Amino acid sequence: MFLFDIKFIFIVVIFATGVLGGLAPFRVRESANAKLQMARGNAFAGGIFLGAGLLHMLPDSASAFEVVLPDVDYPLPALFAGLAILLVLLTDQLAKASRDNGAAGEDAHGRPALLFIVLSLHSMITGISLGLDTEMMGTITLFVAIIAHKGAAAFALGTALAGSPGTGHRRTILLFAATTPLGIILGTVLSEALSSNWIVGFEAVFDGLAAGTFLYVALMDIFIEAFKDPRGRSSKLVLATVGFGLMALIVFWA
Repeated sequence: MFLFDIKFIFIVVIFATGVLGGLAPFRVRESANAKLQMARGNAFAGGIFLGAGLLHMLPDSASAFEVVLPDVDYPLPALFAGLAILLVLLTDQLAKASRDNGAAGEDAHGRPALLFIVLSLHSMITGISLGLDTEMMGTITLFVAIIAHKGAAAFALGTALAGSPGTGHRRTILLFAATTPLGIILGTVLSEALSSNWIVGFEAVFDGLAAGTFLYVALMDIFIEAFKDPRGRSSKLVLATVGFGLMALIVFWA
């Protein structure tokens, strides 16, 4: 019951972070300094995602597969991580192709919607993985990784929405903020409804998928965006290393 209460608190915090991050571009004017600070925050989040994917999600997936499929000599965690990377890559490229082929007016409407799809896919997978986790330290590790990026992702979506015409942008932010909590709830319900062997199996699959999405977001999204601006390159590199180092230290208590 204690772990369930912790997950409920995490749901509230993650939802609030998503809402505040998404609404921030509508309330404040971005300055050059604000962009630099955002890039530094992204570098730190990228390090956390890289460490969480490599040092926590993949090993957790491997351990779970050893329990449910002890006789299978195949790198299943890497398989599911690779499939997740390809799935997010496919979604991302379809979004970019649609944006590049569309007219200027279509791009203004379509880019935020496609960005919403890509970010929501990642958020749902990681939320389910957190909900399925039955270990306290594993749950906390995932929460740290999710919260480090949720606000930045919501801010990016909010920025795209703020610069596009139309209405209902705040509803879109609320829906995006809810994707991770919905994933957590779904994963928690599955963990309560299924037998222990099925729980471990689902956990193995979704930990592998989460690892893939973490690695994709870190390497193909966060780091590229964070280091696009050459200002503060050294500080961003240090922050990325600190984020990765934090995940490396948590391994000792996981």
